Amino acid sequence: MRNKLTSLILSSALALGGLTTANATVIDDVYWGSYDHSYGDRIGNSSYEVTNMDVVFSGNYLNVRINTNFDASTDPYGIDFGDLFISTNGWNPYGSAPYSSDSAATGEAWEFVFDTSVGNLYGGEFSINNSEDLIDASRYIFRDGQEVQRDSGGDELAGSSVDLSNAGVGGYIEYDILLSSLGEISGDLGLKWGMTCANDTIEGAVATSIPEPATWLLFGTALLGMVRTARKS
Repeated sequence: MRNKLTSLILSSALALGGLTTANATVIDDVYWGSYDHSYGDRIGNSSYEVTNMDVVFSGNYLNVRINTNFDASTDPYGIDFGDLFISTNGWNPYGSAPYSSDSAATGEAWEFVFDTSVGNLYGGEFSINNSEDLIDASRYIFRDGQEVQRDSGGDELAGSSVDLSNAGVGGYIEYDILLSSLGEISGDLGLKWGMTCANDTIEGAVATSIPEPATWLLFGTALLGMVRTARKS
């Protein structure tokens, strides 16, 4: 009896615990965004290509890998890495794929941003620089109206990080976001990234399966009851 109960408890714990760790979800770059100046998905050469995002919930972290050729350290025009924008209450772009009318004015309002240059996650009230705030439109053609970097403000949230060491052709940049910093996630998790010119920018959403605190409490109570029953038998 006890062996069967122990097996049941362990399998139940593993099943629920498994909700916090999932295989990678791939967000393909089907997002164009507004003001593409008839170039479509990417403006400029392949050094600005964003292929997709790999998104993994692993333990206490959300891992987001942006697969892109872009490397700010070698860009001849001084284009910089953009920031990772996060929505915890769903993803609400304007229109449908390829979202060619979606912009900062019409699309998602972001609850969090990881400031790549500073190396910190921010929540609360922060201002955002769009691509046209950072790039000289009299000199360059680029995608206007896209959120690309945190400007100022926000509440600094410790525990998250970014790795830029693999940036470049065929490479990626990688964010590790501490899940507890994001608070309650209701619905899908929205994500956005692009370099500061937004020549190629990616947005999308992943389904979340993170147990709420109440779920863990209920599960723990049930396990405690099962253990007490086992001791009496």
